[in-house]
Amino acid sequence: METETRTLDLFPLGLGLVGLGRSWGHVPKPPPPEAEARRLLEAAFEQSIQIYDTAPAYGVSEARLGAFLKTLTKDQREQVFVATKFGEHFNDDGTTRVDHSYEALMRSLDRSVELLGDIDLLQVHKASVEALRGSDLRWALEAVQAMDIPQFGASVSDLEAARLALEMGFHWLQMPLNAQNRALEPLVEEAMGQGTRIIANRPLAMGAAVADLPADAREQRVIDAFRYLRQANPEGIVLTGTTSPEHLSQNIAAFRAAA
Repeated sequence: METETRTLDLFPLGLGLVGLGRSWGHVPKPPPPEAEARRLLEAAFEQSIQIYDTAPAYGVSEARLGAFLKTLTKDQREQVFVATKFGEHFNDDGTTRVDHSYEALMRSLDRSVELLGDIDLLQVHKASVEALRGSDLRWALEAVQAMDIPQFGASVSDLEAARLALEMGFHWLQMPLNAQNRALEPLVEEAMGQGTRIIANRPLAMGAAVADLPADAREQRVIDAFRYLRQANPEGIVLTGTTSPEHLSQNIAAFRAAA
């Protein structure tokens, strides 16, 4: 998959924005009000978070991120790495559906561009083996390569699909990886061997890893969780999925402490 890639010296902790747009988490919570969502994004930018990961399936997440990006200067925007997806779609009733047909993919991408402007990384959401081998996705990726989107990735949840995505030459793989779920850990070395970077999501198992722990134990558990990922995925990215500026600050401190 030949494209001209944009390179940044990225701070390796990014912000996953699913909770900004839809109910999500170990104990699902509704998305925060608009003002709180903006406060989170402003706090993230002020604390040097560069990577923002969203998707159409995340409800109003793309719209909220896009509105924030419009407040940045040109120089500020150049320091931000915006990742979104296509393939999973949000329904009016709050559920999602998977559709990798050419028409659905391109319609979704058009809407993402409308909301976000420039996209730095486009990922195939729910990238199954069937979807990756499908002619509709191949046609969509060929069309996308004619657009000004420099990097491509796949969001995967099983080894077979992940290895097929590596064979196809994607620049990035996004996958769940944490100390409680190491099923996809073998992919890290395989990906590094061919220059593909790993985005590890759910570092705290959607909050389950720290649920019901007292504050002092919770802080150490978060540091341990990030330390595992920094060792297991040394050249990759970790996404934290918080919606709280205060929680984000704590996670940034823990991530640095885990180095």
